[in-house]
Amino acid sequence: MRMYYIFNVKNNIANLYRNSPVSLYKVLESIYFMHVEEVDYGFNLFKQLTDKIKVTNINNEIYIKLHKDLVYSKMNNEHIINDLYHDEVSILKVKSSHLLLESNKSYSSFLKILNSLNSNYFVCDFKEKDFFFISEIDSFVKS
Repeated sequence: MRMYYIFNVKNNIANLYRNSPVSLYKVLESIYFMHVEEVDYGFNLFKQLTDKIKVTNINNEIYIKLHKDLVYSKMNNEHIINDLYHDEVSILKVKSSHLLLESNKSYSSFLKILNSLNSNYFVCDFKEKDFFFISEIDSFVKS
């Protein structure tokens, strides 16, 4: 099961790190693995890198795009794709600080939808050390 953390990176930060996403990943990874006593520093650094996610807007946009699909369901701030035909089970949790995507696939159907909403999303799987700007998803899928 893959666990993707998706951050709404500020436009100027995205432009700065677009050609060197590994550097942005390293900063976010260091925040993710910070000790409790460093939480204030980590929070301030995180606020400098990211914009808040508009939970209601994202929930509505995703729901509008998927509500007619039989494989889709929604509960509160959780969006679920259970597509047996394509062997995909993905759960997207919308939070104000980040999106959390759990999927049994390396490529979840939610990624294409999120890309259409905001090309500055930065996707990180800290366990697998995988990361990319969501705008790169088309080249990711083709390879």
